[in-house]
Amino acid sequence: MYFPSKRDLWMTILLGLCSLVSIVTPFFFQDRGAWMTPQFFKEEWIKMVILFPIGFSCIWIWFKTGYKIENNILKIKYGPFKRDIKIDDIQSIRETKNPFTAPALSMDRIEINYAKFNTIEISPKNKIELVSQLKKQNSNIKTDNKLQNI
Repeated sequence: MYFPSKRDLWMTILLGLCSLVSIVTPFFFQDRGAWMTPQFFKEEWIKMVILFPIGFSCIWIWFKTGYKIENNILKIKYGPFKRDIKIDDIQSIRETKNPFTAPALSMDRIEINYAKFNTIEISPKNKIELVSQLKKQNSNIKTDNKLQNI
């Protein structure tokens, strides 16, 4: 079962601007006069090696962030990055609004504690259904008060 990531407006704007600046800006400066072109954009290899991968990674993250439950494993995909978590290793789940980096496109997140001391935050569009599916496969998962009714 696949669960797409919830997307916040501010994250849409941030990733959109990042990809736009990384992919379009070098072409904008390319045809201008020498006095207007920053030295950084005069080097063709910089565009190809640094800017394009950053722009395309932002687009990839935007379109390919999601969570899948398959064969007793929670598969987390965040653009080019992947992580697999055995559902049997999940100890607890709680809601959080932590602003730090995570495979999530929203601040409305759930924190999953698994194995000994590992933690990951995700932002599924349908948190209740995801937690319900995880608890069906591992009834020992503890949840906080907000997710208790699941």
